[in-house]
Amino acid sequence: MARLPPVLSFIIFIYSLILQCGECSTVILGDPFTFIVSANCPTGARGELHRVGQHITQLVADREEEIWKPTEVYKDRIKESAVLAFNRTEYTDKGLYEIKCGGQEQRFQLDVVRASEVSATEGGNATLPCNYITGGHVDSIKWSRGGEMVLEQSLSSGEIKPGTGFKKRLSLSPDGYKKGNWALIFNPVLLEDGGDYFCSFHLNGAPEGRGDPAAVRMRVAERRRDQTTGRPSLTTTQNVTEEKEEMGTMAVVIITAVVVFVIVAPSFFLLGRARCLKSRCSSFRPMPSGRQYSDVPPPPPLPRPHANGGSPSNNAHAESKV
Repeated sequence: MARLPPVLSFIIFIYSLILQCGECSTVILGDPFTFIVSANCPTGARGELHRVGQHITQLVADREEEIWKPTEVYKDRIKESAVLAFNRTEYTDKGLYEIKCGGQEQRFQLDVVRASEVSATEGGNATLPCNYITGGHVDSIKWSRGGEMVLEQSLSSGEIKPGTGFKKRLSLSPDGYKKGNWALIFNPVLLEDGGDYFCSFHLNGAPEGRGDPAAVRMRVAERRRDQTTGRPSLTTTQNVTEEKEEMGTMAVVIITAVVVFVIVAPSFFLLGRARCLKSRCSSFRPMPSGRQYSDVPPPPPLPRPHANGGSPSNNAHAESKV
């Protein structure tokens, strides 16, 4: 019997893994991951977790007395515990795993993907990137978060189905067919929208591929609120813009005030001086000798002495007696 070419053999192997995959999980590179199925072992039952490869099967951890114990290779990332988990994932953790416990066997696929990060502000807009060339071999695109559907669009009819809590706030980039841009657009962003989003493409309901990037981690910052009014405060960009506008307005006011002062102040000074000179000219007249005297009437003249040397009062007194 002729042997299959290596490439074809590998494709068939991968396809068989997908068919045997009872559960598929996706984790972002570097994040922790818990093997949920490890908690389903019956009490007191022994268990083993294997990583299934094309040619070999590797033991990852075994269960004794309710405790999962990792092998030497995984001791730096798996702690002895009742629940089996990676404290951080590496790209090489990607693959098919098989758990045997209490006479039962279950397989599941672990997919490790890289993620881009997007920062957003509550009440603003956000765009989550996803690029994929459909090539006519898929019929739908799906965005999900935590295993829940966020938005799904049929590529044949264009019908969009938003998930619970996302109605009237989501849309897809219109450049999907032309440029392969299937970005998810939020308008507006809510505080609870933060999380890990995954972009995938499907054919007849079955996954066919992931977008690039396969995952996007969105962090949403709470919009600061004014403590006096309780209303949302402006974002940093808006604050900077308003500060620039206020500084510009203040500069215009200052320049205008300086110009007005320079023009008006001399006029008031000259007018005041003219009035002052006019007032002085009306208060003084030239004397024949060239001196000036005031319009204020002079004091009354002193009484002149009488011819007999007495004062006028004494003479008058004398006359009254006669």
